Amino acid sequence: MKRHLFMLGLLFAVPAFAGSTTTPTPQGARRPPPFERKSPVQVLIDHRQDLALTDAQALSLEKIQAALDVKNAPVRQSLEALRPSAPPDRNTQGTPSAQDQARHEQARGLFEQLRTNDMAAYQEAEQVLTDAQKAQARTVLEAERPAHGPGHGGRGGPPRGE
Repeated sequence: MKRHLFMLGLLFAVPAFAGSTTTPTPQGARRPPPFERKSPVQVLIDHRQDLALTDAQALSLEKIQAALDVKNAPVRQSLEALRPSAPPDRNTQGTPSAQDQARHEQARGLFEQLRTNDMAAYQEAEQVLTDAQKAQARTVLEAERPAHGPGHGGRGGPPRGE
């Protein structure tokens, strides 16, 4: 069971707060923050037909997701407040300032809180599913994972081996 939880934790690890991206953003536009990704429970809801969820199961998952949204709202607001107005110019900036490092550490703690909340909600959601649905859910979540962030190391490069 511990190994299962550890693997799920790795599956839903939140990308690094200050990771760069290879996709250019239009002038003045901000890329969406990494904490706006779908929760594992929302992914299950989105794949209702693939998982053959009953109406009662879907309703239970929607209630779990609604509670998770309420629980995560203040954490997301705190993370949004920590976001710099513009990305730092990496060519002219040397080492991060003490303020930047403190903001990064605070963000790390908030991301950990989001991850913990997501994992608790997923564990609650798994109790609603049959064993066959649980196995299918893990497959669906693994397939969704690459869409949650950049490639290896959270630096925007391609996954290893490509």
